[in-house]
Formats: sequence, C-alpha cells, structure tokens
Amino acid sequence: MLKTKLISFYKRNPEVLGDMIKVAQNREIGYMFEDGTFGKRPYILENEGDIFELIKKGAVSFHMSVERWLNPLELSTKLKKTQLNELRLGWDLIIDLDSKNFNIARYTAKLIIDLLTGKEIHPIYIKYSGGKGFHIAVPWELFPKEVTVPKGDELIKEDTKNLFPELARTLASYIAYKIEEDLKKFIERNWDINEIINEYNLNILPEQLSPFHLIEIDTILISSRHLFRMPYSINEKTGRISIPIDPKDTDTFNPEIADIDYYVYEGIPFLTEEVDQEPRLEKLIYTAIKWEAVNKIEKERIRATQLKISVEEEVAKDLQRTKIKFKGKVPEKYFPPCIKNILNGIEDGRKRALFILINFLINLEWSWKEIEALLWKWNDKNPNPLRERYIEYQLQWHKEKYGKGLRYLPPNCSNAGYYKDMGVCNPDEICKLIKNPISYPLKRFKIERNKNLDTG
Repeated sequence: MLKTKLISFYKRNPEVLGDMIKVAQNREIGYMFEDGTFGKRPYILENEGDIFELIKKGAVSFHMSVERWLNPLELSTKLKKTQLNELRLGWDLIIDLDSKNFNIARYTAKLIIDLLTGKEIHPIYIKYSGGKGFHIAVPWELFPKEVTVPKGDELIKEDTKNLFPELARTLASYIAYKIEEDLKKFIERNWDINEIINEYNLNILPEQLSPFHLIEIDTILISSRHLFRMPYSINEKTGRISIPIDPKDTDTFNPEIADIDYYVYEGIPFLTEEVDQEPRLEKLIYTAIKWEAVNKIEKERIRATQLKISVEEEVAKDLQRTKIKFKGKVPEKYFPPCIKNILNGIEDGRKRALFILINFLINLEWSWKEIEALLWKWNDKNPNPLRERYIEYQLQWHKEKYGKGLRYLPPNCSNAGYYKDMGVCNPDEICKLIKNPISYPLKRFKIERNKNLDTG
C-alpha cells in the first residue's frame, strides 16, 4: 500500500524528483525500510530511476548527510578523522528540531529563523520534517573558509570544513541558549506546567522544567556522517511529506498540507539553489565560540538535557522494533545479564528491583498474570523476601497507570542508583551497545540472526 502511494506521489510530481536529485549531489544517502532498519551505507542517488528502484526493493524514506563529500562512496566506518577531513568538501548548518508537541516545535523554529534573520544571515531554508519537527538549514556557502579556534592555550586557524561536528554543536548550543528565555515564556503562557510535566511523563519538579525537556535539538548531539530526512521524503509514521516552507510562513504552517495524497509542489527551495560564496555566518561563529569559552557549564546543562531526551527516543525506537521482531512476549533467554542476576535473587535493592522488573516485563509484552507469577517466584529466591502486600500494591499501582495509557521504562544503564549500586551489573559484549536494558533483546536477536546467516 505505502509502496504504491510513494510511486504514485513521485510520478505525479516530477519536479519533486528533480529537487531530490539536485540536493543529493555530493551527499551520502541513506534509505529506510518500513520496519525502521536502514539499507546498506554508503549510498548515492544519481538519477530519478534510483529512487523508484529503491522503493521497489522496499525503501520507504530517504535521508541525506549534513556533510558534502568529494566521493560519498569512499566513506567507511574504518576511516579516521583525518581521512574524513580529506573527503569532506564542506557541511551545512542543519538545526534539527523534534518535539512531542508540534506547536512548541513550530514556535522554536520561528525563534531561530528570527534570530538568524536579525543577524543578516540569508538565505535560510526550512522544511517540515513530516512529523512534529522542522529542519532549518544555513548553506555551506555562507561559512568562512577558515576559522580561528582555541586549542589548549593557543588560537589556531583551521579549515572550516574540518571543524565538523564540533563547530556545528557550538553554534546549535549558542542558538539554543539565545532562544531559551523566549521559548520558556511561550510555554508558560500557553500551558499549565504541572499538566505538561504529567502529559509528557517528565520526572522533574515544575521549577526544573527547561524548554529543552520538550524540544530536542539534534544538532547539539550530532556526529560525523549524520543523516536527516531528505526534502520530499515521507515520514513513515504520519504519512506526511517532508516539505520545504517559506521561512516567513513558519508560524502559520499547517502540517495537514503535507499529506502525501494532497500535496502539490510549490517550488520552494531547500538547499537546491545556487548560492554565492559569502561568509555571512562569520560573525555568529565567533560570537558562539566566545560564548562557549566562558559558558561551558551552560553548554553542558543544555547538552545534558538533550542527551537524556535523545536516549529516551533511542530506547523507544528499539522497543518498537523489538515488538515487531518478536511479535509477542520476549523469552527469558534474551534478557540482559542485569535482569537475569536480579531474577536469581538479591540481598540489596529489592524494591528498586521490583520497579525494574515490572516495567521491563510489561514493555516486553508479558501479561500481568505472567509478570505476577514471575515476581512471586523471584521473591522466594531473595534471602530476605519483600512483604507480599508491598508487591501487590506495586502491581496494582502500575496496572492503574498503564491502564490510563502511561508508560514507564526501567532506569537507564548509566543511572548510578540502580544496577551498579545493586551489584547486578555484569555487562557482556552486547551491553556495550545499549543504554537501557529494554534494548538488549533486540541487539541479541540481530547478532544471533547474523551469526546464523554467516554459518548458513
């Protein structure tokens, strides 16, 4: 069904295909299948036929690199930073906004565009992500060729193309800092803070709320070879197209016009037009570098908030893919070492362990009846068992919360007050690949499947 819709959309909008091929030049391309997995990288798009060929093979969405490359096909995970620098022609500043709340994302985009426009930076491009976010782009042609940056106690002149992703992170952090106060006022004017904390299940006090608990700026956490959704690629979850927007229309943009069945090509550019080489971004770059030098704590505060959100998003995606792969209850043999150690019985941290087990099991499709049976069996193994009434109360509380549509994940692996403190963290090789025990079954499933393919 989706394949048919995609082919129909691209055939009736040939100008869309032309823009996609134009923006794909000198970029690494990634394509995603309907189950959320990516095809083999690196890949490039050379002509319109490549897009149709990938769709026929099952691709549903297309993603492109922030960086521009001399030859994207020479990219490899084995390349060192110096080798990547040699291949890199340049990079665009992409402010990647994602939020659980569309109106907050839209207002954030408006604030950023107003900030950049006020600093006489143009052209600026923006497109709707197809979900609840936006991508704002400042083209490489507006960067100075060289930038003087602090290295230890010295100032060193560096080729700007070699300052990715560090300079992108600095710019994104500074922009986030500049808009934070206005964004906070917007949220406070339009929402009850306690309600928004409950709605998005934020484990914070009202006075701790930062706008960046609600809006994610991916650029702050960006790494080399980062991909983002191509213009005119579909968002698999919403059925909407990632369409370019006129920057002046950002605050009135209605995402319904991006529906794949109704969208009509408007010819709005997104990194598709010729831009004269002029270093209009130079002043902002040096302002951001100076800000970072004296505001390292402020930068780390923003980054830490974004990192927490990023981990939660990553775990949520892993959980979704786990449900697709296992099609039901995940067997115990796929549990991570920490969960198996807990199930063997523990002396310390029994209440914390109960919280971990309930939320681990319910997220992996165990029924309440199965969870209850396992918990009684586990409690009998504890040298000093929990009181039955306490377990019954915790089960009832969680049933009520989950019955109202609320969801809780077990604590992340890095949470100092849990697995290591309880003495159950004995990581294996797979544990190095995950940030939450929930992600372990999926990683183990994939590793075992690949081993079977190798030996088959």
